[in-house]
Amino acid sequence: MIKSTDLNTLQSLPLMVEISKVYKGVLITDTLENYIGKEHVSLCQFLFFLNITDIAQYVENNFYTDKTWHFKFNVEAMIKLVVVKFFRQKSFKKTISTLTEEEAWLLGFQEKDNEIPIPTGSALHHFVKYRLGVEGIDKIMLMLGEKIAKLSNSNEAKLDSTPLEASRYSKNSKFNPHYECKMDKAHITMVGTYPVYMTYTDGLAGDSPELPSHIDALLKMDANIDEYRLYGAYDSFQNHADIWYKLNANPLISLGVDAVINDEGKLERIDHWANKMWKLGGSKYMNIVEKLELLYENDRQEQVGMYIRNKNLEDKTFPESKKLRQECERIHGHIKNTLKFDVRYIVDKSRELYVKFNFITYQLLLLINLANSIEPANAFENFI
Repeated sequence: MIKSTDLNTLQSLPLMVEISKVYKGVLITDTLENYIGKEHVSLCQFLFFLNITDIAQYVENNFYTDKTWHFKFNVEAMIKLVVVKFFRQKSFKKTISTLTEEEAWLLGFQEKDNEIPIPTGSALHHFVKYRLGVEGIDKIMLMLGEKIAKLSNSNEAKLDSTPLEASRYSKNSKFNPHYECKMDKAHITMVGTYPVYMTYTDGLAGDSPELPSHIDALLKMDANIDEYRLYGAYDSFQNHADIWYKLNANPLISLGVDAVINDEGKLERIDHWANKMWKLGGSKYMNIVEKLELLYENDRQEQVGMYIRNKNLEDKTFPESKKLRQECERIHGHIKNTLKFDVRYIVDKSRELYVKFNFITYQLLLLINLANSIEPANAFENFI
């Protein structure tokens, strides 16, 4: 069944895959096209059309015993059920008690003796906290980030942090004087407007030390990035150099009004140090990219960063930091409006796990729309 659907808020490309599956002895054929634009459609219905078999197989291979007699529910169905739990913001027990038999089938739980067994609330909690844990969530996040980055039409990445508010009575969260609240932090990299990776720190942690792990994540995703935009808190010579060298991208890091040209980053100093490395093949007659690569690879990384930062200072078209911050805050706000993206009333040892699970829930919601060419991909108002 192939049609072209054009709606005011959501648009889909003309090709949507039909899925056929047996439910209580009846073959049911359906397509996501039947639900585009409808109000109050169960999230399980949308998840029915999302294929994450590769992620489920990785989890099964790496986080389960290889004993064939060990009973386990369908892993893909378990991951999707956890997404339902965090999206609906219910307890594990309440998530199970409110799940209908049809929704369980849509998620992928297998029919047996004309019934569809589903896990208990405690079994679902065990899957989240002990079967996967932070290690499993980090791997799933990378795999989802890679899918999102490839489906995105953008070659521009952004990184900024956002507060994860805690209760004022929390003994484990620190008071941040800038945000005037107790909080932890999430550091989020987006490709375009799509979040692909997140790290978690306490509320007073610096932003700049988080950049290396985000660069490594983008490399693992094989993301094709031309520009990496960052707020001024990430401004350092090392960060400029690392983004340029490792990602082969232009580091657009917001600069302060009092930023000045650094003498050691001027071309004549680059030439000087390239000449000093003549035994390594260095010469001032090399092109600038070759000079910078030579310096970076031979303990002059900060000087490379100085040169790149100087170029940004001289560029009259350099983007304003206010615009970057506003775009990041808009997406961060959308995550917080869609999910429980804070640490209020969460025990300390579970905070990172739950925050990251909420983050991958947002990624999976995005993936439903991106994989089916639904625009805007960040629109989830019809999901229940």
